[in-house]
Amino acid sequence: MSTTLTLQQAIDQRPLSWLQVRVILLCWLVNVLDGFDLLAVAFAAPAIAQSWQLTPATLGVVFSSGLVGMTLGSLTLGPLSDRIGRRKMILFATFALGLATLLTSQANGLPTLLVLRFVTGLAIGGLLPSLNTLVAEYAPDRRRNFAVSIMHLGFPVGGIIGGALAAQLIPEFGWQSVFIAGGLLTLLMMPLLIVGLPESLLFLRLSKRPGAAQTANSICAQLGITADQLQHNEPPPDQRGAAPLLRAPWLLPSVTLWSCFFFGYLTLYFLINWIPTILTAAGQSSDSAIGAGIALNLGGGVGMLVLGWLSARRPIKPMISIFFVVAALLMVALGRFELPPAQLLTLTAITGFFGLGGLIGLYSVAARLYTDATRASGVGLAIGAGRFGAILGPLLGGLLIGLDWQMGDYFLLLAAPLVLAGLMIRRVQPPTLK
Repeated sequence: MSTTLTLQQAIDQRPLSWLQVRVILLCWLVNVLDGFDLLAVAFAAPAIAQSWQLTPATLGVVFSSGLVGMTLGSLTLGPLSDRIGRRKMILFATFALGLATLLTSQANGLPTLLVLRFVTGLAIGGLLPSLNTLVAEYAPDRRRNFAVSIMHLGFPVGGIIGGALAAQLIPEFGWQSVFIAGGLLTLLMMPLLIVGLPESLLFLRLSKRPGAAQTANSICAQLGITADQLQHNEPPPDQRGAAPLLRAPWLLPSVTLWSCFFFGYLTLYFLINWIPTILTAAGQSSDSAIGAGIALNLGGGVGMLVLGWLSARRPIKPMISIFFVVAALLMVALGRFELPPAQLLTLTAITGFFGLGGLIGLYSVAARLYTDATRASGVGLAIGAGRFGAILGPLLGGLLIGLDWQMGDYFLLLAAPLVLAGLMIRRVQPPTLK
């Protein structure tokens, strides 16, 4: 092996090791618990509302508190992991997530519930950039997009598991049981993470902390790489963290990518949150409307896997562009045509396939765009921008629906940001590329 190889080049040339599989698996499991814990309040909401006499508007505030926490966590804790390390952030945020979820079971009023859901969101906001970055840094180039897609698939899987458990637990043990189960499962992950999750090798090689070099050499040995085969190009301090991304030459590609996250989340979170209500108001049965919401997410899960698989064989940005534009056209069709239930479920699932599949593809672009010293910061800021869209999309949808527009009109309007994201993603390039 050439002595001029970078660490990433060395990883790319080696076969996938058990250590790398373990990193991907552990990060996937943490993301499953993220989905369980964040969505637990949605499953428990009817029972909480009945017990505390809460209005739908008040429940909306409870749901939003988690998203606000996720946004703040992505913007603040995400960049922090470029300073303290991906592993430390994952351990800290997982513990905070488990504790906040467990304590939610003891909430005795709305203020306590709001604070604990905010902390839950804050922890998840800190986790996602670090999980995304750690998987991307350990995965070889040929499998990176697929590995990132697999990791993000854990979130909806957690939601599905949470829904199934909630259906069994709540009638027998009350709404608190969902949070007890989620909190305990998350805290039980801590020993596995402490023992099995390594620090980012790229982070260790940039670190000057005592023992970092020895730990890096040990991990290199497990990957079949010797440290003396590698370059050691240390960036200056002013090229680390979030600061370099807010000035030339990184500002333009960063803002372009963050805008793609914002527009993508705006459209798709409008769809995720409102489609059951919209379809019910349009005359569909309650079962069909709920089924459409499930179909949207199931289609999205398949889309994530397919895009991850395809992107190992084709450039990912043109595929994201195609996925987003097709999803926007399908949204317009959903709004314009009255369909029988079977066709409605099929069209909704295909919309989720292209829309949510393309959305997860943005995470792979973010992981590839940034340098080792700025990756977690860039991904965290991108996720934060996306969460702003996730908050604004449902709010904007509610305002438009309140104007008594035709369904086809606001579907057309809210499909437009997805087309814009599909066009903009093709313009995202590292500043060194022409």
